[in-house]
Amino acid sequence: MDRKPSRPPFSTWEFFSACIHYLGKAALTSLYQRGERQIERWSANPDTSESQRNPIDRYEVLLKKLMEEGHKDIAQTVVARQADIVGCILTDKDYPEPDKETLELELIDDLAFKAQYDKVLLNPKSTREECQDALKKLINELQENYVKKCQQNGWEP
Repeated sequence: MDRKPSRPPFSTWEFFSACIHYLGKAALTSLYQRGERQIERWSANPDTSESQRNPIDRYEVLLKKLMEEGHKDIAQTVVARQADIVGCILTDKDYPEPDKETLELELIDDLAFKAQYDKVLLNPKSTREECQDALKKLINELQENYVKKCQQNGWEP
């Protein structure tokens, strides 16, 4: 079976499948002290097999329980540590409220902010602060698009 990922893993079983491809089953069996068959179960698509919940699925259940019990600080601390391992920082979701009626209007609204961002970057006299401000405004607009898409589909942003 070719396990080479064709896209980033968006589910936990895809992550384990990618780990098998890049690290090999021997590395995973050694790390988890489980047999190859168990590692394969964790990397199986649950829609097409009777796979077992893998350690990441269980870890996510644990995080959700901590959040439900009001222990956000404990859950965030361990996740922030993991984010640091992969060169990221953890920030709270603080999405802006969309200011347009439709997703299409939100997307059109981005054009002026993207043009302003490009203009600031291309200006040899622009300051770091001006660049950061233009970037922040563009990111805000992109986040509005995301929130609008979530609203249209009944998703939690």
